[in-house]
Amino acid sequence: MSEAQDAADDSLAATAYRRIRTAIILGRYADGAAITEGRLADELQMSRIPVRAAILQLGVDGFLATAPRRSARIVGWDRRSIDELFDVRLSLETLAARLAAQNAGRGAPVEVLDRALASAHDAVTSGERLAIAEAHAAFHARIVEMADSTLLTSLTRVVSGRLVWLFYLTGVGRDAREQSHEHDELLAAIADGNARLAESLAFSHIEKGRAPSMRLILNEPRD
Repeated sequence: MSEAQDAADDSLAATAYRRIRTAIILGRYADGAAITEGRLADELQMSRIPVRAAILQLGVDGFLATAPRRSARIVGWDRRSIDELFDVRLSLETLAARLAAQNAGRGAPVEVLDRALASAHDAVTSGERLAIAEAHAAFHARIVEMADSTLLTSLTRVVSGRLVWLFYLTGVGRDAREQSHEHDELLAAIADGNARLAESLAFSHIEKGRAPSMRLILNEPRD
């Protein structure tokens, strides 16, 4: 196989990944639903090769549980999976905020965070739920990148996709403008090089979302 063909297959796999992931986030497949490589290939009008690669990556990212015979099922949400996501975020993202602030204190530029937050504000203004979810997740991802830790970046990448999904599902019941304001405060602490404040604000911001996320996703009544 030529390098050009390899590149084309990679590009198709990336397209398949994005389209399947978006369909899952938007609820076009029910939680726990079984989907096959052949069905997805037909829906996307692609060959099975890029679809197979997309399924494998979606399995790594926590959207699908793969099974023998090239089938998979949608990995939905329950109390345990929501708690696990928040617990992991508390460990990884608070560390990222602290390291990012330390790097800013040493002179690292924060313009990439400014741009990411501006994009998030624009998304909030648009009111489009998926765009808001993607933009807020991207802001958190830029903080991880600014932490400049290869291992931290790798570990965080595993949960970043489901984070978009969670933000989308909870977007209908949470105040996106309030969340953006909390991002403003977090960015200010990072830009000031205040590592402990950045860590504390990140912890508070994440933990504050646990209870409403649980309630909205599991359709639980307010206390």
